[in-house]
Amino acid sequence: MFSFIHQMEPSRRRLLLTCFFAFFCNGLVFLMLGSAMPDLKRSWGLSDSFSGVLLSAHSIGNLIAGFVSGIVPFYLGRRRSIMLLASTAYVGMALMAVTGLPGVLFAAFVLTGIGRGAVSNFNNHTVNVLSDGNPAAANILHACFAVGAIIAPIAFLVLSRIISWQAGLFFVVICGAIAVFLFSRTTVPDDRPDRKQKEARSFKFIREPAFLVFAGMMLFYICSEYAINGWLVTYLQQKQSLFTSMGENGVNAYSQSMATLLWAVILVGRLTCAWLSRRIFQKVLMFIASLGMAAFFAGMLFASVIPVVTLCVAGMGFCMAGICPMIYSDAAYYTNTYPLATGTLLVFGAAGGILMPVLVGVLAQNGGFESSMTAILVSIVLLVLFSAINTRMRSNTQTTADSH
Repeated sequence: MFSFIHQMEPSRRRLLLTCFFAFFCNGLVFLMLGSAMPDLKRSWGLSDSFSGVLLSAHSIGNLIAGFVSGIVPFYLGRRRSIMLLASTAYVGMALMAVTGLPGVLFAAFVLTGIGRGAVSNFNNHTVNVLSDGNPAAANILHACFAVGAIIAPIAFLVLSRIISWQAGLFFVVICGAIAVFLFSRTTVPDDRPDRKQKEARSFKFIREPAFLVFAGMMLFYICSEYAINGWLVTYLQQKQSLFTSMGENGVNAYSQSMATLLWAVILVGRLTCAWLSRRIFQKVLMFIASLGMAAFFAGMLFASVIPVVTLCVAGMGFCMAGICPMIYSDAAYYTNTYPLATGTLLVFGAAGGILMPVLVGVLAQNGGFESSMTAILVSIVLLVLFSAINTRMRSNTQTTADSH
């Protein structure tokens, strides 16, 4: 599974490992937002609806990143671009730790989205190029994200008890500074793309049915993932029927531990998918995973006892694990051929990430969290539908191979 790493020349291996660490930091950023949200609400006096707007602001930043991260490298080069754009995430994390001004908080969440989206765009493209679209490489990359996501709630819980809730945010800022420094020491292939190259600015791929199916899958997967990660801790803390014998500290600890469990299982699931992808057609694997994700999420919503909720969170995480990396891997022909294709997938995902968290927040404000979370189930069902269509699609690489 790791043989492709050992076969790389040292400079390419160094870049690959830096991408892995930067994705670890992305995991820290993403889960820290969900873990810190209850404290942000209490400390800065935020409403549920405005909290949803903030989570969507993060996705607006992702959407912006989808455009700028494909264009800025033409002028600054890939290495300088990723250093600049990645830094915005950690500036945003620092801002939300020190001020509760609504406008500044909104800008801070947008900055975290720009930085995280730029790293996602750069890393998915770079790892696909370095590994020639190897599904194992994509799953290991996203497993690093999962490691960061596992550590974030634990680090937040520990640091908030020892120091303050802001300390968890500054922990992420320090890790991010290290990632930016490591990028400054790497050599990036094709560092300054040729603006005259036909494919460099082409959107021809957008007319391909297979790419549009990938875009639909990304849209509804990110819709679901962002809303789950942004609202899981808050949803569980609001589900009073589960916690008849727990005090406030017990409820907080359990809800944070579920965020950790979700990403611990996602880590195991991504490593499992890296192994399974060499044995099972990944289109079929994505469809099975989407079905499982829908079943376990529905089970979590309707469960009334803690053991069942815990089991459903774990099952949901395992099924979610490989979907996003396998979308990128399955779309490798487009992302490797057209520099703007990865950013376009990111734009579709960000659009879903903007819609669903704010929708859940608005619905919760009006009717409570238990009913509002069913909106996420609808997006997962649509993911299942697109995954089913994808199993019937032939990728461009297959067509090309058959024609030869």
